[in-house]
Amino acid sequence: MAVSTAETDVAAAFAELAETLVSGIDIDKYLADVCRHSVSFVGADTAAVVYATGQDPARVAAADERGHRLAVRSLEATRSPWAECMGTGTAISTADLADESQRWPWFVQLAGQAGVRAITVLPVRSLTGVAGALALIGGPMPDARGIRLARSLCDAAGYGMVVAEHRSRLEIAVSQLQLALSSRIVIEQAKGILAERWKVAPDEAFRTLRRHARTTQRRLADVAHAIIDGTADLVPPDRAKWK
Repeated sequence: MAVSTAETDVAAAFAELAETLVSGIDIDKYLADVCRHSVSFVGADTAAVVYATGQDPARVAAADERGHRLAVRSLEATRSPWAECMGTGTAISTADLADESQRWPWFVQLAGQAGVRAITVLPVRSLTGVAGALALIGGPMPDARGIRLARSLCDAAGYGMVVAEHRSRLEIAVSQLQLALSSRIVIEQAKGILAERWKVAPDEAFRTLRRHARTTQRRLADVAHAIIDGTADLVPPDRAKWK
């Protein structure tokens, strides 16, 4: 059975998104690519995702400037298609926004000014629930095939958000481990300097270093740096005290 050009294009688009996931992800660019593919495959005039991670404010990614501007402006309203979709987790579709002036008054006004009449919005789900909403803006109403493709792209968007969040957490953890290791190395160096200078055991030098940090309410690593730099001069311990 021959494979159509459209099917080949769809497969290539999902392959491109998958490659982005494994090679390093800029979540804003990734979601903009999802929007761009949505426009190409579903036939909308433009598309935009409003999404949020954790406690961060909502953000926008879009296929083009027109979609981005409309979605960003919609964040000023308490009621919008994106907000409703994210709140309920259900798809929204309307062929004539003029009929929804009571439902989304601010957005309908914006859409009218932008020449947008129709909109379809689908939820984007992550592991913890609905994390965003993808809007297909303008153009003809999507058919059943278009909705299936859009839902698949929403799934791809959700996977991307999960990967980006995990990567961010991993980078933070690695950074914290590197900082802890660097601090440990500095402390060991300072301990060795003091032990040699005072002719005491390393453990005794460390106790004095730690006591000085607590007394002066400074981080142990900062005091250790000062010892190495020669900008701090601790009072030697009373050796008899440790016998």
